Amino acid sequence: MTDDYRHRTTLQVRFRDIDAFGHVNNAVFFSYVELARIRYLLDVLRPDASFDRLPLILARVELDFRSPIAFGEEVTVESRIDRVGRTSFAMRHRMTAGADARLVGDVDTVLVTYDYQTARPIPVPDEWRRAFGEHEGRSLEADARPAPATAG
Repeated sequence: MTDDYRHRTTLQVRFRDIDAFGHVNNAVFFSYVELARIRYLLDVLRPDASFDRLPLILARVELDFRSPIAFGEEVTVESRIDRVGRTSFAMRHRMTAGADARLVGDVDTVLVTYDYQTARPIPVPDEWRRAFGEHEGRSLEADARPAPATAG
């Protein structure tokens, strides 16, 4: 695990994850990342036992496949929060597999905090912002990023 990724989820490839070509089906990559994302949120946010569900919607997911994954290999998904905006936050996941820990995928996601009753985005809770920042050890606010250079 690198310092850039402070959360790790390890998974075993199941036989049902394998497609007709003998490697993990591309759709399963998304399931692995989903599991890692939920594990990160539960570990970092530590919702109490009474929570019904995390008020989130996955708004964007982009996956760059780097290498196939074979049956019997162990997959590690390292996760981090890259940025927190007003009603959304961006996560990045790095997937490795096998004894050689080769890179198998890079994944970027955006999650929107969402009120299911009103069907509208809501602000990212302040306690989430604090928990993410403490876990990541750095500022995550969208406006904390350096301003783009301007021609002058």
